[in-house]
Amino acid sequence: MGRKDTAGRDFFSDPERFAEFLNIHLYHGEQAVLAENLICRRRDYPALAGIYGEKNRDILMADIRHGINYGMELETESDYSMPERIMVYDACEYEGQIRKIYKRHREMKDFADYCEKKSRMKAADFLYPTVTIVLYLGEGHWKGRTQLLEMFRISGQDRKLLDNRLHNYDFLLVEADFVNPEDYQTDLKHFFRAMQCRQDRKKLRELLKSEGFADLNPEAEQAIAACLNVKKLVHIMRKEELPMCKAFDELMEEERQRGKYEGKREGKKIGRKQERILLIKRMYKKGIEETLIREITGCTKKEFAAAVGR
Repeated sequence: MGRKDTAGRDFFSDPERFAEFLNIHLYHGEQAVLAENLICRRRDYPALAGIYGEKNRDILMADIRHGINYGMELETESDYSMPERIMVYDACEYEGQIRKIYKRHREMKDFADYCEKKSRMKAADFLYPTVTIVLYLGEGHWKGRTQLLEMFRISGQDRKLLDNRLHNYDFLLVEADFVNPEDYQTDLKHFFRAMQCRQDRKKLRELLKSEGFADLNPEAEQAIAACLNVKKLVHIMRKEELPMCKAFDELMEEERQRGKYEGKREGKKIGRKQERILLIKRMYKKGIEETLIREITGCTKKEFAAAVGR
């Protein structure tokens, strides 16, 4: 698991942030989900490895008041099979719930008949629905599919004949570069503001120096730094125990000094090349043979011809 995955999962698994995210994007601003009702649930399905291969969600939260599970996938690259992947995750979750129901009834020995035992649940048992959201943390727009129907190669006529028998499976997609950061009250505001400055180092530097970023907790700073695609930023923060703003300044200064060094090195390289060209010209004017000139200066035939104007 990479630093970006770990930092993002820890950051978005916070109940307050998770509830705000759901209320804004899933419930259109309604305060339908409260942080105190959310608990983080196990998100891997190792028992189903023989069926699907081991599956691991990024985040799975349960609203214990309303009896709804919410999954979140954090993606930095587009995934063309995402609808099927989400469908499998949800199927694994429902299968896991049924296994728990079956285990409970088996321990209580209260199956009334073979039908209930075969079903692994009673008619009075119900499942917790699962809603999964994909948060795209890559730059620009998501290029993958968002509906299972988009993965089918089927004619319009066949689609019409099948009508509602051809079932769809989709998910809510949220793109980090296109949310409105001002919709948020938690530090998600600063997270998305930073994400939308990734391609402008000057603007990003000004943002990190602004008042709102001065009071960010370490968890938020780590999540932002990991998702900015700025090489070595997280490393400097951890190694030197610096806040993100100071670490970013240090990194920019390091890059500036490296740029000056590279510029000087390139200048010296150009200077040496020009000196060699002048030497070739002087030797040629004195009548020295091409073979000897090339041996002394180490130039190629092409370089010799260019220097003497052939």
